[in-house]
Amino acid sequence: MALTASEIYKLTAEKLRQLCSEEGLDREGPVRSLRQRLVRHLSTSMMASKQHIEPEQASAQTDLSLDATNGGPQNPGNCAHVGPSDSSVPVIVELLRKVPSLSEEPEAILRLGSKLDEIHALGLIDGKMFMIRILPLVSGAVLRFFEDCLRSGRNWAQCKVALLREFFPYFVRERMVRDLIVFNFHEEGQALREFVGRVFAAANFLEYEADEEQLVGRIVMNLHPAILAHAAFLERPRSRKELVSAIGLIEEKVSVLKQREKAQPTVATMKKNDPRGRGPSRNVPPTPRLRRCWNCGSTGHLRRDCRKGSPQSENGQPPGGR
Repeated sequence: MALTASEIYKLTAEKLRQLCSEEGLDREGPVRSLRQRLVRHLSTSMMASKQHIEPEQASAQTDLSLDATNGGPQNPGNCAHVGPSDSSVPVIVELLRKVPSLSEEPEAILRLGSKLDEIHALGLIDGKMFMIRILPLVSGAVLRFFEDCLRSGRNWAQCKVALLREFFPYFVRERMVRDLIVFNFHEEGQALREFVGRVFAAANFLEYEADEEQLVGRIVMNLHPAILAHAAFLERPRSRKELVSAIGLIEEKVSVLKQREKAQPTVATMKKNDPRGRGPSRNVPPTPRLRRCWNCGSTGHLRRDCRKGSPQSENGQPPGGR
């Protein structure tokens, strides 16, 4: 079988089954199993040809390597034969599963490159193995690009520079820098740490020409006004570490304010519950006004009901005229 491991990942399901039949392998199962079967057979053949050992021994060594890839060897006594790089492979596989699916749009390539850059920075496996693990995640022109990087022996850093040059023309790069860094306004309710991480990842991948202090200043200017109001008492951060520390203080202050709102009643509720601040209740009848007689001056009746006669003045007329 004159194929490489990277070329196997490009084959269709029908071609994979045909190769399995030609090599005497089981041709049933999903595409992923067929690819693993062929890669395992290829590794066994290459190991046997290089070391001049029997295919059975090469198959046993390949099984040990694949066991490490799938989470560790079945026999604990053989753990001493597995190197540190082998034990890191399952971690890389699990991390790469969380990488979003790729299209050939610049935004999708940027998300892929930023995520891969974070995983590569962990330093769990060497550069060539890392490049091989990328192949199942890409397709089309991007897959051909990574194959060329493997053939030319480029590491991830060199591949990232070439990826930026090939898929991000100058005007596309300038637009993405403007949208993702310069004028990337923080939305209300968006997690602060997630926002900061995305800006730094985009700036790193797009090679934004600014130092850390300038990038932190740009992030602070783009924060939501409500967040800036909570940060008024803080000193201006000048590094990513200081920015993360300030975010922690802001989150703590917002949490305290929310707890205070739950614990203390509002002013309106306090006035409603205070009897001194309430007006007359609608259920209590108003106090009647006292009626005073204009004739005798007594209370309790009016002048028309007064039993005393109308007082006469000296000229025989009632007081007050008509």
